Amino acid sequence: MGKSRLLDMAWCAMLLGLSFQSTAFSGFGSDVDSYIQEAASRYQISESMLRGLVKIEDGWYGKISPTGATGVGQFTQGTWNWLATTNEGQALGMKLITPNNRNTAIDPRKNKRLNTLATALYARWHLGQFAERGIQPTDEHLYLAHNIGLDGLHRALQGKSTIEDIHNMQRNGMKYGMTVKGFLSYQSGRFNQSKQIANFQRSSASPRYQIKNKPLPANLHWVSPTETAMRWVEPASHQTNQQAIRWQNPTN
Repeated sequence: MGKSRLLDMAWCAMLLGLSFQSTAFSGFGSDVDSYIQEAASRYQISESMLRGLVKIEDGWYGKISPTGATGVGQFTQGTWNWLATTNEGQALGMKLITPNNRNTAIDPRKNKRLNTLATALYARWHLGQFAERGIQPTDEHLYLAHNIGLDGLHRALQGKSTIEDIHNMQRNGMKYGMTVKGFLSYQSGRFNQSKQIANFQRSSASPRYQIKNKPLPANLHWVSPTETAMRWVEPASHQTNQQAIRWQNPTN
């Protein structure tokens, strides 16, 4: 592929708000990969969605976002502390963020396993809320609810976003001149790109269905259909008569 062609592709990607990855994504590390599998199984949510959410949040590196969110699933203090007070959050062992531990080495959000499980728990809670509010339970909506909050997403889908909702969207990636509808579409596109990247190199060692190629017993062999048996018969109407197909069975 010529250099000019590559430049054209890069420019198109920039216009679409996408970016090329400098290196191939090779996973989140064996620890976070295993936590994602555990969390998806525990809360019965899509593992591919959860991988995409963790990828776009980019929090397994330990960064802190401009909104103060941190950890694998990028939780703000308010959301984390609320989730920690729920029955399931307490069962997980989630600790409250306090002025003494916030953004320190003992910030509870820095526990990768707990943060991953909390991310999945939050998605499961959202699915229940989607059912009550009539929100379609898509992967994109699960990400958007995590990104801008359930209430903000609900109002946005109804065309009733508030000024504070707009400010929240701007803090979370809304570009200058974007409409609310445009922002939802833009963020959904970013999420789907991240989901594709995060799941591209997933192992297929344990597929749900497996076909095992075993040799035929010595007393059996395949018999191919004859040309006549496979012929399609066209009557005067020139319509294919599928009933005319016959199958050749083994004779032994």
